[in-house]
Amino acid sequence: MGPKGRAKCPCCDPEQGPWAASHDPRWEHHRLRCLCGRVLGQDHVDGQILGQLRPLTEEEEAEEAGATLPMGPVFPGMGSEELRLASFYDWPPTAGVQPEALAAAGFFHTGQQDKVRCFFCYGGLQSWECGDDPWTEHAKWFPRCQFLLQSKGRGFVRSVQEAYSPLFGSWDQWEEPEDAAPTAPSAPVHGAPELLTYRGEVQPEGTREPGAEDLQEQLRRLQEERRCKVCLDRATSIVFVPCGHLVCAECAPSLQLCPICRAAIHSRVRTFLS
Repeated sequence: MGPKGRAKCPCCDPEQGPWAASHDPRWEHHRLRCLCGRVLGQDHVDGQILGQLRPLTEEEEAEEAGATLPMGPVFPGMGSEELRLASFYDWPPTAGVQPEALAAAGFFHTGQQDKVRCFFCYGGLQSWECGDDPWTEHAKWFPRCQFLLQSKGRGFVRSVQEAYSPLFGSWDQWEEPEDAAPTAPSAPVHGAPELLTYRGEVQPEGTREPGAEDLQEQLRRLQEERRCKVCLDRATSIVFVPCGHLVCAECAPSLQLCPICRAAIHSRVRTFLS
């Protein structure tokens, strides 16, 4: 404990304070440096990680239940699975996981490569490979996400934590300040199993990961794209052949030319945008 009630972790060096009676040291530590070895349950000796991630014991779970954790979603605008799925409109075709599975597990596409985020805990993952299960990855990297726990239960999260070896990095678990230095992954213990997929990344200079305002704009744009360009009210559900433009079911029957490109309409096909 330092001056003015401030405290510092000897491993990752973040300083926090002043403290209030309602503050939980472990949660504040997790918020400031989610990849700190002490937060992850790892011991540091001469820079080598000796500990391993382990599932919570019953006593720890009971203690965690009393901790002050965020009870609401970080990005409520993506609380609808339908809107999360719509965010994958430019999902890379070579990505190894289907958008439906990611959206069901709480993730939405950020618009950058194959990066996704959970709408509730805002945890981010990337570098997906064929065979990856979004729910399993969610439980592996962000086991305290309340959406995950409510959807799959503590038993599922515990089984995933027990099944996988130590994790030494992730894209990020909680939003870091923009001026925070990138966290490099720790070196694995000699002989320890390799990670199935390393999801760490150092942002190239001049680029930044979209924040909440960018994602709100993306959500607004998605909603605008799905709105009928004729009545500007209802959602599109009819696609014109051959041009491929869409209008709502109420406006489509009266049109002979596409209102967007003025091409002749040969046929109309009902589509379901989930």
